[in-house]
Amino acid sequence: MSATAEPAPRREVVTGEPRAARRLPGHPTQWEIDEQTTLGAAYVRSLMRSQLRAGLTAFAVLALPVVTLPLFFEALHNPTVVWIVLGFGCYPVLVLIAWWYVRTAERNERDFARLVRGRAVRDRHGAR
Repeated sequence: MSATAEPAPRREVVTGEPRAARRLPGHPTQWEIDEQTTLGAAYVRSLMRSQLRAGLTAFAVLALPVVTLPLFFEALHNPTVVWIVLGFGCYPVLVLIAWWYVRTAERNERDFARLVRGRAVRDRHGAR
């Protein structure tokens, strides 16, 4: 090796633009959620809270008849009425609770999607 040999060029690492600097065009709320910022986390927590509230409400409405039916049946002392109530009376109530829950959950998700797209969300009475 000779003393006049040039040293090897230094290696450089080429990287792209930092991830935090990129924004999604036109949807700042979606960017907040995707980047998991404090505001984005608040939006997601809000959706989760509204879905939990709907689920707990449906559970409470379902638990009330389940807890009170045995007391009602004990007071009746009539097995025919008990079987009629169990066979035909319970199912419409279950269907109504399920229908209400699904409708509420879909409305919550639809409102959240509108919020993410940047549109104002109307409340139940049509006001913004």
